[in-house]
Amino acid sequence: MENSDTDEKREHEAIQNSMQNMSIISSSDSHISSDHHDKQIREVEQQPHEALFLVLAYLPLYELLVMSEVCMALREAVSKDVLPWLNIIVQKPLSSRVSDEILMKITSKSNGRLTTLALIRCVQITDDGLRRVIQKNPFIDKLLIPGCTSLTPEGITRAVETLSQQNHTLKTLHINGIYNISKHHLETLESRLKPNPPMHENHQQNQKRPFLYHQYRNSPLNKEVDRNIDVEICPRCDEVRLVYDCSRAVCKRIRKASFRADCRGCDICIPRCVECGGCVESEDMELAVCFDVLCSDCWLLLPKCNFCNRPYCKQHTNLQSSPPGPGSTSGFVCDVCHAKFIRNVYSDDE
Repeated sequence: MENSDTDEKREHEAIQNSMQNMSIISSSDSHISSDHHDKQIREVEQQPHEALFLVLAYLPLYELLVMSEVCMALREAVSKDVLPWLNIIVQKPLSSRVSDEILMKITSKSNGRLTTLALIRCVQITDDGLRRVIQKNPFIDKLLIPGCTSLTPEGITRAVETLSQQNHTLKTLHINGIYNISKHHLETLESRLKPNPPMHENHQQNQKRPFLYHQYRNSPLNKEVDRNIDVEICPRCDEVRLVYDCSRAVCKRIRKASFRADCRGCDICIPRCVECGGCVESEDMELAVCFDVLCSDCWLLLPKCNFCNRPYCKQHTNLQSSPPGPGSTSGFVCDVCHAKFIRNVYSDDE
């Protein structure tokens, strides 16, 4: 736990220094020591390889800020080049630290040419902060704000209406996790989005991709979905939520034969396996150590804890611990059993 706290502290300091040096936050919010300043001066003559400048436009925001700490030449390139700032994606570990003011300074680097704004669980961003960014960047065509719980449906609607007045540029909107979105809000937002280009009906039917739970969960930013907006009205509970298709071939055959959508709905109405994305019946449901839902087929394929015989889903395998004892290499111990059995044994011995 102490190592985790130390790593988080160092990470926080690195972010603060990067933002300070790029004028993203004011000098009163951070402090640069004289030793650090001397180090910067010594690095002036050590120019980086030219290839490093070519990758700046492809770096995520956090890595872009860290790159600005390498040397003065890269810091100047990051700060003055517009290209790396045309697509801004704010996610962990920056999500909880970006406020309205910081977001405004980050987006100002694009000089009004921002095209993609993705704020993943940025809980400090408010309606006013989003409005100011939208007004300064009228060419945004992708607005992804899932889990930004300080935003309201009314504030999002005003932002989308502002973009729709600017040559109708907004094509994609993700608002999963925003509280109190009603059917009326959804209809209004859908009417303001730029429609997809016309496509032949048969071709569209063949090319349409299913929206699968496990794919969205593992890669919410890189999924390819034939939707302008990520949420819709669940056919079961009639609420505005993410609605998933089923990955099971047998369910697809049943739907095709009977024209039913029994296994299509939100994850609250229909539990889904985190590994395969298929719908899971109550008698077929298994729980991972991380409390994610698994179907029995996927449960059998995953490695189990040596103590409780329960698996982790693949996304949480980093929580596994090595078995105790010298030379013990087979299997693993989950964090629950490690705390319950192994850590207590060592505490008792001491």
